[in-house]
Amino acid sequence: MRHRFHKLFYIWQLEKEEAWINEMAQHGYGLVGMGRMTFDFEDIEPGKYTYKNLFLKGTVKSEKNRPFLEFLEEMGIEMVSELRYPGHTCIYVRSEGGFDVFSDLDSKIEYEKIQVRYIFAVFILNLFAALFNLACAVQLGTFANGICCGISGVLAVFLVVNAVKKANKIKKLKAERSIHE
Repeated sequence: MRHRFHKLFYIWQLEKEEAWINEMAQHGYGLVGMGRMTFDFEDIEPGKYTYKNLFLKGTVKSEKNRPFLEFLEEMGIEMVSELRYPGHTCIYVRSEGGFDVFSDLDSKIEYEKIQVRYIFAVFILNLFAALFNLACAVQLGTFANGICCGISGVLAVFLVVNAVKKANKIKKLKAERSIHE
């Protein structure tokens, strides 16, 4: 039987989203598809699958991602869903039992860097939107542009804060890597 849940996660909350999907799997709901704020599940044996989300540069069909996705398939890791963002794709993969996609620190660091770059690009777009709306609000005296400026500005602040958190995570991973070398 299929079940649809509506839940909002922001781009910087990939770990939180993954934890929620794995919690749902523990309760007998297996992810089969997703949209921007929708998650489609089917009934499964509780705890049968472990899910991981991967934020890839490009699409799943791009030549750059093909060897990685083929490697996952060879390891018995199944791609369940994909969600496209401009220039990037978020995919969900699953496997029976626990698994770790990134076995070494260098690949974890690179994965986090991809997310930071994307968050920074979205930040720049929001900053431009805030400044444009501020200029329109000042010149035209429109209230709507002032509201849009405020919303874009607040979102830009959230993006910066979360990009800094991700950057700090990268620093910790690099420090951990230097300890192991």
